[in-house]
Amino acid sequence: MSSSTNVVDNRFELDPAVRAILKSDTSEAKLLRHYLRYAATLLSKDVSEIDHVVTPDARFHDLEHAGYAQGPAGIKEFRRQVNAAFPDQRVLIHAVRFEGSDIIEVDLEAIATHQAELMGIAATGREIRFLVHARDRFVGERVAERWDQADPEDLRRQLTQPADQK
Repeated sequence: MSSSTNVVDNRFELDPAVRAILKSDTSEAKLLRHYLRYAATLLSKDVSEIDHVVTPDARFHDLEHAGYAQGPAGIKEFRRQVNAAFPDQRVLIHAVRFEGSDIIEVDLEAIATHQAELMGIAATGREIRFLVHARDRFVGERVAERWDQADPEDLRRQLTQPADQK
């Protein structure tokens, strides 16, 4: 992975500017720590852990719009599918921004190997790189609302185009 980032653990790398925020003694650092705990939980094989990082009435607007159930049930179903398809997922956090004391925006890149069916596409063994703009509102240490933006058609193209056309 890039030498311009710093590794948090084997799944997350932070841009140096993001790392500096994390090391600070600020409200932004506290919110970033909550976000990283939440993000690490999403990558866990045990989706029941999600209940510890989201509010019982959390809204995942992006997933609801895509047809998933409202609340924690929807994010659990989504993560079951994604974690099965990409069990080796790693995340590069390029930038963070804060809105007040409860909203964090994160520009990240997911990198993983497609190892199980997803979106009707059988495992390809291909490594994908997927950009996400995450926007999460926290109540205390838990996510209460999420508005992620990503391009699922870009993911589909990476999984279905012949290797020489990528």
